[in-house]
Amino acid sequence: MQPFATALNDLFFKGIPVKIKDEDRLLRCILLLGTFDAPAKCLFQEFCQFNAFHGCPYCLNPGKTVQTSSKGHTHAYPFDDKNLKTGHGEPRTHAQTLKFAAEATKKCAENGIQKSVKGVKGYSWFMFVPKFDIIRGVAIDYMHSTLLGVVKMLLTLWSDKSYKGEPWSVCSRMKEIEERYLKIGPPSCITRLPRSLIANFGHLKASELRTFLLFYSIPCLYGILPEQYFQHYILLVEAIYLLLQDSISPRDIIKASSLLKHFCIRIKELYAARYETFNVHCLLHLTERVIDLGPLWTHSCFCFEDFNGELRSLFHGTQSIEEQIVLAISVQQKIPELVPLLENGSSSQEFYAHLSRKRHHVYKKEKLSDDSNYSIVGNLQNYLLTATERAVVETLVGPVEQVYRFQRLLVGEQLIHSKSYKSMTRRNNYTVEFKPSSGNPSPCYGHILFYIKINLQCPNPSVCNDKCKCKKTLYYTLINVLKPNKNLVIANDVYTGATVPHLVPVIRGDNCITAIPVEDIVQLCFYVDCGYDSTSFVGIFPNQYEKD
Repeated sequence: MQPFATALNDLFFKGIPVKIKDEDRLLRCILLLGTFDAPAKCLFQEFCQFNAFHGCPYCLNPGKTVQTSSKGHTHAYPFDDKNLKTGHGEPRTHAQTLKFAAEATKKCAENGIQKSVKGVKGYSWFMFVPKFDIIRGVAIDYMHSTLLGVVKMLLTLWSDKSYKGEPWSVCSRMKEIEERYLKIGPPSCITRLPRSLIANFGHLKASELRTFLLFYSIPCLYGILPEQYFQHYILLVEAIYLLLQDSISPRDIIKASSLLKHFCIRIKELYAARYETFNVHCLLHLTERVIDLGPLWTHSCFCFEDFNGELRSLFHGTQSIEEQIVLAISVQQKIPELVPLLENGSSSQEFYAHLSRKRHHVYKKEKLSDDSNYSIVGNLQNYLLTATERAVVETLVGPVEQVYRFQRLLVGEQLIHSKSYKSMTRRNNYTVEFKPSSGNPSPCYGHILFYIKINLQCPNPSVCNDKCKCKKTLYYTLINVLKPNKNLVIANDVYTGATVPHLVPVIRGDNCITAIPVEDIVQLCFYVDCGYDSTSFVGIFPNQYEKD
């Protein structure tokens, strides 16, 4: 391995693109970016740790030592009041980093002692990868820094009994928060159901903290967390939502940057200087990394953490783990070569097919049309519309001859249930956004009660032909409309204009029913009903790629 690494290093120093021969193909590779947690990032860049002076890998802010107790201290990164435009120090550059690395290497050669220069300890191989920028090409992993860092720190400050004397503490009302939290029924794309915050706080996963940040926290903390702390927290929620969208506009970048700066600048005032941590400081660099590398979900560590689970399945026990992993991988690679040797129709071949078969959900489906992206899932049942339902439907389509009801609809690869589907009670897969009627620019939201397949009465039976409208089958859904609660204003920050656009307060109204074509369903939404007052919230997912 060492000779190969040395040769690779020589190529990098000469600026020659690396070519890797794969059988008869020649692969040319370009390193676009790297994503790490904070300790691994230091090793990759050959920088000092984040808890040392000049430990930020993106700017030259040295940080400072802050007293935490009579004998304790920590390293913090205060908001730079002299540079209100960014809030952080002078940005690092690739060329500047090479200069610092050269100085550090020279000093080490002269004195025999490794000493960093502005946080740079020396050369990293990756500083010489062609076209790769060692500063701009290194991502901020929001999974570790924001979710497991900032969000978990705030939750600890609010809920831990050791802070019960502080003005931000809500530890005395944690049971009330948890009661709201446990009543929420997320859609199936959120894998983990809400579980006790009090009993499981130390074991919360990053995906649970992400869902809590974006959807659960504001409804659960509303009216409980002191107002100034609640309004401060809202800035973080909206900023992360904007940076997680599948399409981010320049206006979104400007808004997110303003929200994060105001969030960071008030940490010292609301909490204390010791909580201006490295993770909080990284929020100031978050929009810069999004501009360079794309939305946060494109370069988070979530997918790599998932691979750790697959790696864990390759060994059993604590002895000779490396050998177990190598053996398991060797077996996985060798088995496909042995499969053709199995006798056709033998029990061995059937057993292998059973083990290797991918188990997809099997639905009884009926496409609405040959070119449609919509499919009926499950059985159709004859249904007699009530007087109210018939009035709603016939106002739109005319006299109805026959109606069939079904409970589930497959839109692309997304399965949307109806409220009358009783096989799943702990989940809410029936809250949707649908297209508004003409003249109404605002999005509409509602609960799908059930779906119907409609055959119309023939207007002229004596001259009926294949082109008659009675021959066309219609597919509609009856929806219980959720009306926006315009009297409830969640955010009132006058400096940033925060609005939390992805959480819409709505009023539950059981009597407001409408019917829409199934093609007017826009997307599945997140419904948060904490069971208090008459207000609930509809949440909009920031993107369709990262759910859980």
